[in-house]
Amino acid sequence: MNSSDDLESFSEEILNTVSKNVLKYRKEKGLTQMQLALEIGMSGGAYLGRAEIRKDNHHFNIKHLAKISKILDVDICEFFKS
Repeated sequence: MNSSDDLESFSEEILNTVSKNVLKYRKEKGLTQMQLALEIGMSGGAYLGRAEIRKDNHHFNIKHLAKISKILDVDICEFFKS
């Protein structure tokens, strides 16, 4: 059985991987944080920027990722690959 610390570490690793990949694919498409944020229905780029670098434990939720995958034309599974 996994300990609580192991599970927490595992989930943090996934969140970090997702954030890194969103940043990578956004840059590949040539979009700014503000442009992508507006495309997915956010009012500004601040939250998206914090989620990309995991500042203050911000992260993307599944709804964000579904929208981002459509806008960037990237299979959502790509965000989870190390």
